Amino acid sequence: MNRNYYSIYGPHIESFLAFKRTLGFKMKGVEWIFYLFDQLVVERDDYEVGISKELSDEWCKKRETEKEKTLYERVHYLRQFSIFLSDTGYPSYLPNLPSYKSTYTPYIFSKTEIAAIFSACDKLTISKRHGYSSALTIPVLLRLLYATGLRISEAIALTCEDINLEENYLVLRNCKNGQDRLVPFSESLSSVCKDYLEYRKSFSFKNITNYFFVRSNGDPCCKFMVYDWFRTILYKAGIPHGGKGLGPRLHDVRHSMAVHSLASMAEAGVD
Repeated sequence: MNRNYYSIYGPHIESFLAFKRTLGFKMKGVEWIFYLFDQLVVERDDYEVGISKELSDEWCKKRETEKEKTLYERVHYLRQFSIFLSDTGYPSYLPNLPSYKSTYTPYIFSKTEIAAIFSACDKLTISKRHGYSSALTIPVLLRLLYATGLRISEAIALTCEDINLEENYLVLRNCKNGQDRLVPFSESLSSVCKDYLEYRKSFSFKNITNYFFVRSNGDPCCKFMVYDWFRTILYKAGIPHGGKGLGPRLHDVRHSMAVHSLASMAEAGVD
């Protein structure tokens, strides 16, 4: 969503965001950060372009209940904006980045746990009266996440044209730097995907869709609904969950794929 900026920095913020997008960066979340920065400048009634130390110090103050990661991101983007302004003829103060280190440790599923997850997926049932359900999609979706290491947002954005089941590869659109990326996959995953496409023909979709992963009414899958199913599957698979923010997370399937792949290559003597 494009936001309006009303301070003296408004045109410069828009130019900065446009510049970053030409480099392939997705700046959707960053727009909100600069919206808050723009409000601060309006409140201060600054009238001269060029970030001062006073403005920088006020922006970089840690807010009450603010997480360290959020503060780090705010300061990080102000630094980038200051460099951009300086390069375009408006000397600006460059703040120091606050120290930040993520304390989260990814959960690496064992191969036994992965097998238990797939088994729990295959036992899911769907009621005909639940026209919004994603249950029919979950078994193949989780297998694809584990087999390819895709992020959930990348997987649910796939269309039927993005998945080539004859040559066994999929296409990720508009990735980092605005480029498309090809991801190969195995014959076994291809077979699962073909079975899924045949199975979903048995549902009478109310809505026509081109998305590969759909709910039982034809609507595209929602990642929040997938998260809810994942928690249910962990419970059915006998894998404990530590609660919100503690995991295991759905994203940990991606980490597990990477670790298992490295281990398999090491066992096979691959450099």
